[in-house]
Amino acid sequence: MTDRLRRRAYALIVLLALALASAGTFDSDPAGAAPFPSPLETTVMQTPPPLTATATPPPSGQIIKYSGQLLDYRDGFAFFTTGDAFRLDPNVKIDDAATGGPTKLVPETRIYARASFDEGSGGIVELALSRTKLPDEASYLDIKKFAVALSTPFANPDLGRSEGFNGKPVPVTFLVEVPPKTPFSDEIYLATDASGWSATAVRMDRVDALHYRVVRSFSSGTRLLYRYTRGSWQSADLGQDGLAIKPRVLVIPNADYLVKRDTVYYWQDENPFTSDNGSTLPTPFNPVPFNIPPHH
Repeated sequence: MTDRLRRRAYALIVLLALALASAGTFDSDPAGAAPFPSPLETTVMQTPPPLTATATPPPSGQIIKYSGQLLDYRDGFAFFTTGDAFRLDPNVKIDDAATGGPTKLVPETRIYARASFDEGSGGIVELALSRTKLPDEASYLDIKKFAVALSTPFANPDLGRSEGFNGKPVPVTFLVEVPPKTPFSDEIYLATDASGWSATAVRMDRVDALHYRVVRSFSSGTRLLYRYTRGSWQSADLGQDGLAIKPRVLVIPNADYLVKRDTVYYWQDENPFTSDNGSTLPTPFNPVPFNIPPHH
């Protein structure tokens, strides 16, 4: 065989080998592997997922810090001298306002506190305690929206010793005389700002046909607003002139106990100018049960 024929034969053998190798790589799948991906498929597979699919959820909200004096701390709530109740986070941290570390103080009446509110949940996540007044960082209006039970929008006075209040719990007996025409079957209630002005917050006990009483305990220095109802604001108390009245105000003094006597002259759903129908009953408190017209 001439050299020319040998070179041609060798070239054919090389071409045949390359053809067989190419067929085995791209067309056959002896091991069950997937076909080699195209350049386009490779680009798509290497594209990462969007960030929103893997990002960590953001915090529930920013922190708002409010400083004030505690009125009470119990049952998962903190009460400031505004009279409002604020919910405590289950894992609330109690620490020292000056150092941020552990404290020997306990949250109780007259102790000052800096409350850190989580704006997302509305709960107090940290309560930093101090025996002295703390600087303001947020206003009452900033945290009022987190209140569970609203009080008057005006803050109560601090319970400082120099102001005459010691924060001692004082049992208060509310004794009220109701109008002679009050239906005997109706219940009488004490509604307060401390209970969010619920018309049925505190049911009173009957003494006789015209008198009701109830006892509640408040820390001295508490400024309480209250009214009487028969279970709704459509049947709330009126003034002696038969007109609507402002809430009654009571500041709890330093005392062993207190008796608060009140008179309800008319109810809102009652016409004060109608005559008595004879349904009233005489009692030791009211031996002559006549309906006296207003201004007499």
